[in-house]
Amino acid sequence: MVDTGLTTEMITPHLEHILGIQETEMKISGLGAGGASLRTLVPLKGVSLCCGTFADKNQQELKLPGDLAAVVVDFPQKHMDPAHDVEGMLGMEALSLFDVDLDFPAGRIRFWKPGTAAKNAAQKAGMVEIPAVVINESGLYGIRVVNAVPSSPSLQQGQQPVLGLIDCGSAFSAVNWAAAGYLGLPTKSDWKKQYANAPAVSALGIDGRPIMLPTRKTQLSFVGDAREDPSTGVLSFEAPPSNWKQWDPVQLAVGDLPVFRDLLGDGKTPFLGPASLIGLDILSQRRVILETGGTRQRRLWVSST
Repeated sequence: MVDTGLTTEMITPHLEHILGIQETEMKISGLGAGGASLRTLVPLKGVSLCCGTFADKNQQELKLPGDLAAVVVDFPQKHMDPAHDVEGMLGMEALSLFDVDLDFPAGRIRFWKPGTAAKNAAQKAGMVEIPAVVINESGLYGIRVVNAVPSSPSLQQGQQPVLGLIDCGSAFSAVNWAAAGYLGLPTKSDWKKQYANAPAVSALGIDGRPIMLPTRKTQLSFVGDAREDPSTGVLSFEAPPSNWKQWDPVQLAVGDLPVFRDLLGDGKTPFLGPASLIGLDILSQRRVILETGGTRQRRLWVSST
């Protein structure tokens, strides 16, 4: 399973046994939607991606550079599809070795040499560049998210974007309660009145614990970098280009997922500010390319329509 919302790689105890991996005493805290959990860390040597189409027709597999490590955990996602046993997850430690091309309409994942996907694919396909950033040491990508159809004129005039984590390992998108007000959604104080009869979804983290969240049909978009008006000194955010079509509306889950608290905290104090998670319900609508690089600033490309 490929998961851009996962900090490192994961394998099941069953796969660890099959590969004959010797366990170490090293422990690591792996982060997923369900939050952080302390697990055994084992080395993965000589890892390759196989069974694809390569530039060299005689090539049978793509050997990943360097040695990776994996957290050993019996995650519930391995049972999601009865036709396929999911014995491992590829997180951002491995994915950041490439420019990752998630071509959902074509049903393809392509791995480009770092820094080459923009010229060879994104620009040729007329994809829109979305400014992104790497979130602390996690390797996860974040963008600035806004409500494409604000509920009030005041929000339309000067929207405050919230951080959106790019997570293709999540079936749905979500926002925490602190972000709800910024996106023009009912806040936690209006819980019983506004969300009483709303559809709900169950979030399942790597620890297998379900979290029930109410939903609100919402259409999201993005904004670019901050810009200062030279005459007034007012700061605003760059609007999307004119050829950008907003993502289709989704049933956006609302609630305080542990991933927001743990990932964006400092290890001692939990993060309580606004944040959101952009899942497959949004990402799978278009082709998405995550460009890697040597700095925290990144570029993320999405098909315009």
